[in-house]
Amino acid sequence: MSQEQYWILLSKKIAGEASPEELTELEQLMQQHPEWQYAAQNLADIWASEKDTNTADEEDAYLLHVQRMKEQGVGFEDNVLYAYPQAEQPRTSHFAAYRKIYISIAVAASILTAVFVFSSQLKSGSKVVAVKEPNEITTNNGSRTKVQLPDGSVVWLNAGSKIKYDENFGTQTRDVILSGEAFFDVVKNKEKPFVIHTPTIDIKVVGTAFNVKAYPKDPTTETSLIRGLIEVTIKNRSNDKIILTPNEKLIVENNPAGNRENASTGKPEPVISINPIKPNRNDSTINEIQWVQNRLVFDDEPLQEIARKMERWYNVTINIQTEELLDKRISGSFVNENIDQALEALSITGRFRYKRTNNTITINP
Repeated sequence: MSQEQYWILLSKKIAGEASPEELTELEQLMQQHPEWQYAAQNLADIWASEKDTNTADEEDAYLLHVQRMKEQGVGFEDNVLYAYPQAEQPRTSHFAAYRKIYISIAVAASILTAVFVFSSQLKSGSKVVAVKEPNEITTNNGSRTKVQLPDGSVVWLNAGSKIKYDENFGTQTRDVILSGEAFFDVVKNKEKPFVIHTPTIDIKVVGTAFNVKAYPKDPTTETSLIRGLIEVTIKNRSNDKIILTPNEKLIVENNPAGNRENASTGKPEPVISINPIKPNRNDSTINEIQWVQNRLVFDDEPLQEIARKMERWYNVTINIQTEELLDKRISGSFVNENIDQALEALSITGRFRYKRTNNTITINP
């Protein structure tokens, strides 16, 4: 299926004109080609922002948060929703039919323009392209970036992340060192496998798309395979080589102190687990790579993990004051919300209080 068909289906979905069969086809394409979703989501967000005139209000942000959670099947107690009034129903118009046609045409025109610009950028090389020399690519907290490596492989770097590679990359070897989180779309080359090194695991691939999360302060290292095959070697368990198949996620413990020791190395062995990746029921998106589409998603996660993600996403410091709040599990989904809007929504569903002083946030029961 061509990328052109993907954009056509996307335009119909945004305009509200897609049939159930077309929506199913679009969802399948989104799963097969997650790299296309980056530009598409940015376009959809821009289109949505032009229609929304009051998204700055925290009340609207909370209601939007609740709506997204309900769409993903997360229930809310009725007494949690009392804090904000229900949104007004839109007024009817005699020009509704004409407006519907206008939206369809405008969305299609916007998408065709975006495709033209995006394709022109690819052809002209105007996007960031790493050169063949000792290189380190870093993203600060609060930012994300996309880079093309010398072999043509594309890497999306999440906030607070870094990759390194040497001057031989693409000619003799294809090795990178990762600290943080990155989504890789690797160009196929059987003679030169692509290898990602992290403190906990090494990942060997030929050509595939997958996500790796290996932040130094996180309790686990994770790799999620979208398509293709990858071979994972775990440090301190070098005899174990794990082959992941599509829609599988490997989780490896980063600090295995107290676990049984490896007979050959004398070091504690990390605990590992392999879990299926479950696409969201309504739109078939995958939470593990939502950040590539500029979405911050929490799926029944403890507050201390949410705090780590928000610190990197918004470039803030979050202090949780009580032990009982650390493991409190909360869900959330945010696209264009700022830190105040996100905190307001989470504080209501999570039943906690917070205080913000500049870039420092303190959370209390």
